[in-house]
Amino acid sequence: MVKQETAILLVLTGTAVIPFVARRFRIPSSALEIVYGFLLFNFVITHRPEWFEVLRELGFIFLMFIAGMELDIARVLRSRKAVWLALVPLASFILAPCLFVAMGQPFFLGIAVALISAGIAIPVLKESGLIDQPIGQTIVNVALIGELFSILALTFLDAFHKHGITLDAALELGKLAALLGFALLLLKILYLLAWWFPDRITKVMESEDPVEEGIRAVVTVAFFGAVLAVLAGAEAILGSFLAGTIFSYVFRKRHRFEEKINAVGFGFLIPFFFVGVGSQLDKNLLTSPDVVLQALFLTLMILVSNLVTLPMHRLLGLDLREAVSMALLLSAPLTMIVVAGSLGLRMGLFTTETNGALVLTALLASFIYPSLFRLVVQRKPQ
Repeated sequence: MVKQETAILLVLTGTAVIPFVARRFRIPSSALEIVYGFLLFNFVITHRPEWFEVLRELGFIFLMFIAGMELDIARVLRSRKAVWLALVPLASFILAPCLFVAMGQPFFLGIAVALISAGIAIPVLKESGLIDQPIGQTIVNVALIGELFSILALTFLDAFHKHGITLDAALELGKLAALLGFALLLLKILYLLAWWFPDRITKVMESEDPVEEGIRAVVTVAFFGAVLAVLAGAEAILGSFLAGTIFSYVFRKRHRFEEKINAVGFGFLIPFFFVGVGSQLDKNLLTSPDVVLQALFLTLMILVSNLVTLPMHRLLGLDLREAVSMALLLSAPLTMIVVAGSLGLRMGLFTTETNGALVLTALLASFIYPSLFRLVVQRKPQ
């Protein structure tokens, strides 16, 4: 058995080398981290240590916090495209389950395919230098709105499966509504505090802060939101996502400070999550033709569900090439499809094989579609 110190050294060494390899071969770092996790925990480390599970969960929570931080609510609401930005994920949620039911497939599997996540989109856009470009902002906004819808959809389905149409289900959903209401109230309070005490906020945001009290506070806020969501009966990632959104709304000028937050997340915590996704893929599943074929089918259907961007490209202010690139990048719903697989397994809706097919789908989609996205965006318009 690999010792604890050796195990953590292997994980850290891999995550340190992978960005260089990814840049050389123009592959998203997160996709390579998934592959590394699969190889490492299937052929070198046969048992996932407890510390790794903890760091994987922390990485997931912090990734959702950064995702929420990227969602500029004020800008989205001011945008003339706000309705269309929301319509893209809604159309996908309608299209995919209907197609699956028509093909005799489980309804919840269609929901899993329709889920949208920013977990891959944001790192890929950052690496591509497109995160601040109009196309990048459009993709980020659609991905984040879709991710919020996805989290809420999974929460509603989980409550319905547990309790059906009962008072208990209503109470659980009431807790969720209370959480959202509390988030809105907290947002207003913090906004007023930032307005009343601008000097204090500026000091916290200063890059010369020797004890990094701002970073400590942000990390605490991210995990406080996650704990609050769990206490309300919702998924932890919903709380951290809302915490990031609140932070983004209150602290508008955070340029250097945001770089520090990204450094903590993408430089340390978040790679543990991606490596952890790969570690969940059992090598024995790759020898099952049924699992592999199902994963290939689901990978294709994810893209099909996101082709709704094509007929709406003018409404989104995109040309056809940009709409294709958006459909490709939205078709890598890594975090949400993994969560859906775990949730479906827990609810008894999925078998172990189906859950494995979904994890394999997440891996394939995270490799194929971001790589195709890079090819499409690098092509110069004629």
